[in-house]
Formats: sequence, C-alpha cells, structure tokens
Amino acid sequence: MLKVVVGHSNDPDSAEAIADVLAQCQEQLAGLRPQAGILLAAVDFEYDQLLEAIGQTYPDLELIGGTTDGEISSVMGFEQDSIALMLFSSDVISIRAGIGQQVSQDEAAAADTAIAMALGDRPLDEIKFAITLPESLTASAVVVLKALEHTLKGSVPVFGSLTADQWRFERTHQFYKTEVYTDALPVLIFSGAIAFRYGVASGWQPIGKTGTVTKVLNNIVYEIDDRPAIEFYQNYLGNRSPSLEYPLAVYEGENTSLPKIPSKFCNPCRSAQRAFVTLFRHCVTFRGSMKPRAKRPIFTTGLIIV
Repeated sequence: MLKVVVGHSNDPDSAEAIADVLAQCQEQLAGLRPQAGILLAAVDFEYDQLLEAIGQTYPDLELIGGTTDGEISSVMGFEQDSIALMLFSSDVISIRAGIGQQVSQDEAAAADTAIAMALGDRPLDEIKFAITLPESLTASAVVVLKALEHTLKGSVPVFGSLTADQWRFERTHQFYKTEVYTDALPVLIFSGAIAFRYGVASGWQPIGKTGTVTKVLNNIVYEIDDRPAIEFYQNYLGNRSPSLEYPLAVYEGENTSLPKIPSKFCNPCRSAQRAFVTLFRHCVTFRGSMKPRAKRPIFTTGLIIV
C-alpha cells in the first residue's frame, strides 16, 4: 500500500500556513503515519518554523525540500508565495532521505554523501528511483546530475527540480528533515516493491533562425555567427535585455539536421555587458568540435511542480 497526500496553503503567516497544511494532510491520511515527505516553500517564509512544526508532528519523517519560484499542486493549482507539502505513507516500500553539503566545491562528494546517508546499510541495487532538489546558483545542474548518475552507477532514474529564489539570484535554500541548508544536495530514494512510469516534455518550442556559437567561455556566450551575442537577441527583442522569459535552445553536435525537440534549453540569468550574454552556469561549453546552436523559443513560464 502507498498513500500520497498533499497540503497547500497561501497564508502569508508561516505558523498559520504550516498549521493549515498539516491539518489538510492529517485529514487525508486518516490516522496513517507518513514515512517521508517533500516540502516546497516560497522564499519569504520562516523555514525553521515550518520544519519545526513538521518535525513535532512527525518526528521520524524522512523529509527533503527547498525554496521555489512558484508552486503547483492538485489542491490549489498554481500559487506564488505559498507552501506545499507532499507526504508518503507505505508499508511495502522504503523511502529514505540524505543530504550532501558544499556542492559548489565538490559535486561528486556531495552526491556520494547524500546517497550514502539515504542508503544506510541497504544495497545500491535496491533503489528504484530518486528525487532531488539541489542548489541552483552555486552549482551546475548538469554536473550535479552527472555526479548522481555516477554514484548510482547509471541505473537509477533521478527526478526533481532546482531550488530557486524568485529570480533574485541571491541565495536558495534546501531542506533536510528539520534543518535548513544552502549550497546543498538533498535526495529522497525509493526502494522496494514499487512500480512507476515517467515521461519528459517541455512547453518551449524553438522558432526563428539558427545561429552558431562562435566564441564562448564556460557559460558566457560572446559571439553568435561571429557577431556579439546580444545582437542575436536584439534581432527579435529590439533593445530589450536578455531575460528568463526568452531562453535559448542549445543544440550540441555537428549534425545540421536539428531535432524537432531541442536537446537543452539554457536561460540567460542576467544580461551582462553589451557584447555578451551570461547563461546559467556550465550551460554552454565546447568539447572538441562540438558546436552549440540556438533558436529563440516562444514565451512560457517555468514552474516548480508538486
């Protein structure tokens, strides 16, 4: 048996919001004890207060979570400035949490620590899948995922999202049980008799002309088609600066027959100087003869989903 419940509140007061969420969850659980949970919270809540209330209600809960740009749930739909809590109760599967710290310094070590903490004395081959909500501003999502893949021997699907701070680009927070972290990698691993399916899709559709990145350093694109990268944007946006609303679809490889769905989307996190565009860390790199290509996609909104 596996029962999953969700509580969601947009009350701006941290104490009232978490009390509301816990009451919703307890009503749905109908006396069952949850084994694990995921907490998503907007950046202006008192995180310690939220986690303390959850810990007092469910002292042994295997909990992870983090801060968001927005929250969506089956309870309230899309909200901003809210908290959402998902709880799992089961007598046939094991759900354990772990966390690695200083992910910006060593992604591999953080991944190893998080998985080892969650595994305990269980063998690795018992894990069916993992959920993670890592740091986004100080570490590369690509490198973090590769580190987790290496730790998990490439045999375990990993789901999740990056933590966020409502586009302030200052600091994100991650949650593990009753503690608040930054620059961390929390994981939740699922083991036992559980069957699952998953799919991947994107609301973005690339449109416009294709350009070749001709000068790049890590995540800073200086030139597209031998012209300042900012001109690639200005062709569509006029004098507007690049922003999160207008990401680039980046294609890797020499094949000129571009796929219908791009292999990667990279969001400009800040417009830097006139001559270049800064993308999220490590979004664009050259390896040998690889040439990223870009198209301008239509507008959409990225949400963190419960």
